[in-house]
Amino acid sequence: MVTTLQKEPFTALADVYKISGLSAYSTQLASQLLDFLYNQSWEGSRMLDLATGIGEVPCWFATQRVRAVGVDSSAAMLKHARQQAESQGLAATFVQADIRTYQPDQPADLVLCLGGSLNYLPSLNDLGAVFRVAAAACVRGKPFIFDLHTIQGLSRTPAERILSEGEQHFIATRNAFSYETLSLSTRYTIFHYTSAWQRAEETHILRGYPVQAVQRLLSSSGFALEQTLTLDFAPITAVTNDDMLLFVARRV
Repeated sequence: MVTTLQKEPFTALADVYKISGLSAYSTQLASQLLDFLYNQSWEGSRMLDLATGIGEVPCWFATQRVRAVGVDSSAAMLKHARQQAESQGLAATFVQADIRTYQPDQPADLVLCLGGSLNYLPSLNDLGAVFRVAAAACVRGKPFIFDLHTIQGLSRTPAERILSEGEQHFIATRNAFSYETLSLSTRYTIFHYTSAWQRAEETHILRGYPVQAVQRLLSSSGFALEQTLTLDFAPITAVTNDDMLLFVARRV
């Protein structure tokens, strides 16, 4: 008999995050972003990754000789981030903190927040708080880049999904979108085999934000929005049906 354990978000998921391929999106996007930045004549030696998860993005940037710092509130995710950096001898460090109140020790030439992490913030006030943290960390004239699931994208999430399955893991979700709160409730069921099969469940809440509200918050937080792009780095049209968008802002 397998006992089901109710876990805080990203606690059980942390142990299967990499083997299930859930971190592949951010890793791939990081390499594309660096090419994009170099095409924009970016120069820098320090980066900050907010809501870093298992640290794939800072570790990748560290392989490119960029000093990287990752911040996340999840101890379970950061355990894997630190193990990865240590095993590869990378100049990436990780801090456990709330990204809404984090106080950076050193300025960064690039601030990132990827993987739809900002959709986990419950309100526009929280989103503005993270933007102000990013502004405090970011060198003037340098970029802050983040992605967001669009409201349309969240609303189109299938009611049930099998995210990943392998010999030692299985991840499925049940999803429900509320048009009243513009939020998606996702219940993860996670099976993971170590010495025996373990089952855990986590409930995640993602909030959708209008693009215009995001733009206003950026402006009031000390950023100028330069581009809003699709994940193919194409400029969005006035009306977009994309499930996720990439925002490129610059510290003024």
